[in-house]
Formats: sequence, structure tokens, C-alpha cells
Amino acid sequence: MSSHRAFARRAQRGGSLIELALVLPVLLTIVLGVIDFGRALQFNNVLVGMAREAANLSARTSDEPADIITAVNDASAPLEMSTSGMIYLTTVVGRADGSGTVTAQSRAVSGKTGIASRIYACPGWAGGGICNVPVPAPVIRLSVALDTGEVVHVAEVLYDFDPIVGYVMKGTKQLYSMALL
Repeated sequence: MSSHRAFARRAQRGGSLIELALVLPVLLTIVLGVIDFGRALQFNNVLVGMAREAANLSARTSDEPADIITAVNDASAPLEMSTSGMIYLTTVVGRADGSGTVTAQSRAVSGKTGIASRIYACPGWAGGGICNVPVPAPVIRLSVALDTGEVVHVAEVLYDFDPIVGYVMKGTKQLYSMALL
């Protein structure tokens, strides 16, 4: 009778290992997906703070855009903005129809230059990350209507987020934040 119980215990342990082997990949996928989602949320929160600070500094100081971008980039940890991100500062002046004209645009000198601004794509960049804004100035529409002559400073922060595991979130996802001031 005791040999029968020992055999039953061994069979039960073997069955438990088989169940674990079947369930473990699903559990690991869920855990790694939650970790990736948490990282994406953290990175997005950092981007929101960066965009707000860049717009605030752009509107309230007389510092050069390159200095503002450098200051904001310095506070971007844990993001790697020099290889996977880009910051744009765009100055827009309101028109009578609620749209605006782009009067200036700057971008980070170091960064992923393949990431384009979502409000205005500069046709040519000069040294130091300064846009050669064409004449006549291009007209754009923002998410808010502008009053005639109103000056708005737009900060855009973009980041290519690479998940740790591509099972849940496939491929590179672009995170984006924009602030107007």
C-alpha cells in the first residue's frame, strides 16, 4: 500500500510540473507586457513634463531655443533623447481666421533627426537646429484658435519607445507630447 502512495505522489508532482510548463509562458508574457506598459506610461509622463517645461521656458525667458532644449534634455532621464528622441520648439503668430503663421522653429542638435514635428515639417535646417522658415511664412492650424497677433510657443517632444519584449506591444511605438503656451 505504501508503494502505491509513493507512486501517486510522484505522479502528482509530475503533473504539477507539466501544468507549470504549460502556464508559465502565458504568465511570463503577461508580466513582461505589464512591465512594458508601465515603462511606456513612465516615459510618456516624462515627455509630458518635458513639453510643459520647454513651452514654459520658451514663453517666459529670453534664452535661446538651443539652451532651452539642452536644459530640458538634461532632465530627461531615464529617456535617451540623444538617440531615440527629438524636441521641437515652434513659434506661431495668430491670424484673423484662427490659424497661425510659423515664424520660427528649432530642434535639438543631437537627437533622432528622422522624427518629424507633427505641427510643421521644416523644409530645411540650418546649423544649430534652426529652421529656415520660408517666405511667406507657412500657415498652420493648431488645436486651439488663435487671436490675431497672439504669439504661441509650441513645444513638441517625441520619443521612439522600444518594448523589452515585442509579444504584447509589437514594434517601435512613438510617444508624443505637445504643450502650448
